[in-house]
Amino acid sequence: MTNESCCDEWYERKLPKPPVPALNDTLDRYLEYAAVVAAGQSKSLHGTHEAVEKFRVVGQKYQKKLEEIADNEINWVNRFWLPEMYLKVPLPLPVNSNPAYIFPEQKFEKPGDMLRYASLLIRGIVDYKNGIDKKLVDREISTGKQKVHLCMDQYERILGCYREPGHTEDRQIRKNKNDNGTEHVIVMSDNQAFVVFTRWMGDLLPFADINYQLEEVVKKSKIRRDLAVPIGGITSGSRPIAAEFWRRMREVDVNCLSLSWIQNALFIVCLDEENELNNNNDEESKKKSTLSDRGKHLLTGNGSSKFGFNRWYDATIQLIVCSNGTSGFCIEHSVAEGIVIINMAESALKHLHENWNRKIISQKERNFQPKPLTWHVGVDEQNMIEEQRVIFDKLSNDLDLDVLEFNDFGKNFIKKCGVSPDGFIQLAMQLAHFRTHGYLVSTYESASLRRFGFGRVDNIRANTQEALEWVTSMVRKDVPKEKQIELLRKAAAKQAQVTSENISGLGIDNHLCALNVLARDDDNTPEIFSDPLWKDIMRFPLSTSQVTTSSSIKDTYLCYGAVVDDGYGCAYNLQDSFVIFAPSAFKSNERTSMFKFKKALCEAMKDMKILLSSP
Repeated sequence: MTNESCCDEWYERKLPKPPVPALNDTLDRYLEYAAVVAAGQSKSLHGTHEAVEKFRVVGQKYQKKLEEIADNEINWVNRFWLPEMYLKVPLPLPVNSNPAYIFPEQKFEKPGDMLRYASLLIRGIVDYKNGIDKKLVDREISTGKQKVHLCMDQYERILGCYREPGHTEDRQIRKNKNDNGTEHVIVMSDNQAFVVFTRWMGDLLPFADINYQLEEVVKKSKIRRDLAVPIGGITSGSRPIAAEFWRRMREVDVNCLSLSWIQNALFIVCLDEENELNNNNDEESKKKSTLSDRGKHLLTGNGSSKFGFNRWYDATIQLIVCSNGTSGFCIEHSVAEGIVIINMAESALKHLHENWNRKIISQKERNFQPKPLTWHVGVDEQNMIEEQRVIFDKLSNDLDLDVLEFNDFGKNFIKKCGVSPDGFIQLAMQLAHFRTHGYLVSTYESASLRRFGFGRVDNIRANTQEALEWVTSMVRKDVPKEKQIELLRKAAAKQAQVTSENISGLGIDNHLCALNVLARDDDNTPEIFSDPLWKDIMRFPLSTSQVTTSSSIKDTYLCYGAVVDDGYGCAYNLQDSFVIFAPSAFKSNERTSMFKFKKALCEAMKDMKILLSSP
């Protein structure tokens, strides 16, 4: 873990610790959300109320223990939240956990344009990392009414951490810094991994030298294509299978060395060059990629037969560049939140545009060549890769991502109505879900806690009782418009209150997570955690996130998969005059309907505008 000094170096003073919410306050709000979820399932709340009342007493000992932990740690949340949210989850990282950030679409018109583009982005990211190392990146300040410094620790981690699979729990490991002044990235090409140097003998390499190495990688990968084992595929499936694979592989020295190169790389670069082997449909490949197509490409590479195994999903950052013009990041999410990584991406894109016309000056002598990584893979290990292939391809084929470009209005109009733009969008999704399914479900929206030392997130739950009352009024013909407006504004005010509580460290989810983990040590599980409604309240069939990008960079958004089988994922990019929604679900699930939800979301936005425009 990062030590305290790393957090302090970017600040004139230390950031505060997150508070521990009062037990009764958390339980009161828990019951509010329980009532909404129970209403959707026609379940009785009697047992839940009894369990909560008992926990007001028995929970005091866990509350006291948590307060003692909080006194002795910089951030008590991460001890509980990180393993439960990410590291103990055995599901594949693609779709389930790793989001994608889609860059503006490119047109690679000349031979070499794709590699020039990739080289400039690599150099832009390396420059940004150099700024992080030297603490030259501006310290961030919150955007709310009360301006406070934000924790910069995530910037240190995005290019400094690697997620290692475990049999029961994954592990975040910090990368080693080379004493000889070299740094490198790993480039994936034709399912093969190569070391490409970005710093040599202490000096950052110019993009021309990076470009030269990429050219060599492409040449060598074509020569080695038929002999290559798609080693990256092991990162695409079950975490326990991946852990056992590496336990076996580490018995051979050459595998340990190759894995070390990958774990200590700044990031991964995936060169997806379409050819006769991975392009199964010539007509399809000629079509202009839609926003949804590009998102699917970055999330899964469109399966193992296309580019899905030309990846390393354990890495925090994968820069993906495809010859069809699709590019962006695939992000391992346990290390950092999306906005931190997007800031780095936008800096790299700016570097790209400022330097696109720079000439490549050839050097006669170069002391560095890309290094192909070699592996000794036994029959059992190859079978494990094939086992992951089955898991991954099923997941990739099941992903349903259908981007909605809503151009009727954006946050400028919403602000004029006196409503929080984010709250407006959250309520639109509540209405869309209610119209699609007839009830509300537990909803997740990340709330930044970076005003605290090592802060990550808590959860803004939009499925409030006030939201339920409003959406119910919207499907009843006997409710006058004036009443609908009143209920909408009441729901928006509640949403603003919940948001304020969360960013102040007083949300309920991190608190309940910690209490639940502490209670597991006891022989007798408190009834609140065995109550059938507990699982429904703590799973999220609607998982959302606002990821607003710079208005100067067009044609870009973030997406991810639903976090439960019968759920929707929906990131959104909220701009001045438009909103890009990225709803996702699983095709195989009978409850969800992407067509209905997307249609309902568009209608909800329009209906809310009509309400708020009324005199």
